[in-house]
Amino acid sequence: MFLHCIIHQQALCAKYVNISSVLNPVVQMVKLIRSHGLNQRQFRDMLKDKDTESQDLPYYTVVRWLSCEKVLSRVFKLRKEKGDFLESKGKPQPLLSDEECVWKLAFAADITSHLNFLNLKLQGEQNLVFDLYTHLKAFRSKLVVFLEQVQANNFMHFQQCKVFMAEATAVFPTSFACEIIKNLQLQFQQRFSDLDSKAEEVRLFQNPFEADVASCPDELQMEVIELQANNLLRDKFKIGLMGFYQCLHKEDFPNVKTFASLYHSIFGTTYLCEQTFSRMKYVKNNLRTNLSDDNLRSLLMLGTTKLKPEMSAILASRKQFHHSH
Repeated sequence: MFLHCIIHQQALCAKYVNISSVLNPVVQMVKLIRSHGLNQRQFRDMLKDKDTESQDLPYYTVVRWLSCEKVLSRVFKLRKEKGDFLESKGKPQPLLSDEECVWKLAFAADITSHLNFLNLKLQGEQNLVFDLYTHLKAFRSKLVVFLEQVQANNFMHFQQCKVFMAEATAVFPTSFACEIIKNLQLQFQQRFSDLDSKAEEVRLFQNPFEADVASCPDELQMEVIELQANNLLRDKFKIGLMGFYQCLHKEDFPNVKTFASLYHSIFGTTYLCEQTFSRMKYVKNNLRTNLSDDNLRSLLMLGTTKLKPEMSAILASRKQFHHSH
């Protein structure tokens, strides 16, 4: 199965959502304050005087997938303070004074918060294909609930909208919110169609005891029947998935073991590669220009390994730590 990185695909689904009418003014407002040292210091002093917890505004960076929700949420929470500050500078922003625009800002912050929550769930070293697919199916089911609740002006799962509802007099822009949710549904359906086509096989790998034998591949049907009839193997399955497949005898279940090996070897994301690149960014910096490839490789192995050195045994084996002593 040819599979793109699921985290990248999820990020592309999020980028496809058109919230430019909200995001672009927010980015310009943040730049107006953060790009001028005097404005930034004055804004910080104003927040200190008002005992506001948030003392600063984050930048929005396209390559940082989680930054969109952070900047939208922070601007929404500081909308009154920021509106007063920009008005004092002679640059009032309609986004912060128009209630319909604030509604859109609140909803954009909420929907990107849900997307960030999904993105964090997809990250990790131990996630197998069926774990990732489970999170995707759950999020698509959430989108169905979100659409129904938004149409009924129910903001149970939209915290920023719930906060603004207590003070707003304008009507919630239902068409704006519904269009975003429908676009997300379409993107998730199109981009993960390859996984949907393998849903039965993923389910079989996840739990062969609950699989429908008729929908299994022909070469696996007889072995799956033997599995489902074996109560001892069913008890071993409760211990752990990979331990269960390892305990299967190759002579009795050759096709099932091969099938499980194939799905276990699929990398659903490039998380491990990006984790190594992130580690390399800190190791190979501008202060270490003489770092050789061999030393860099060794440092990366030390930085990414899960093995813990036996320091006490290593020190106990050394009689003289330095030749000059």
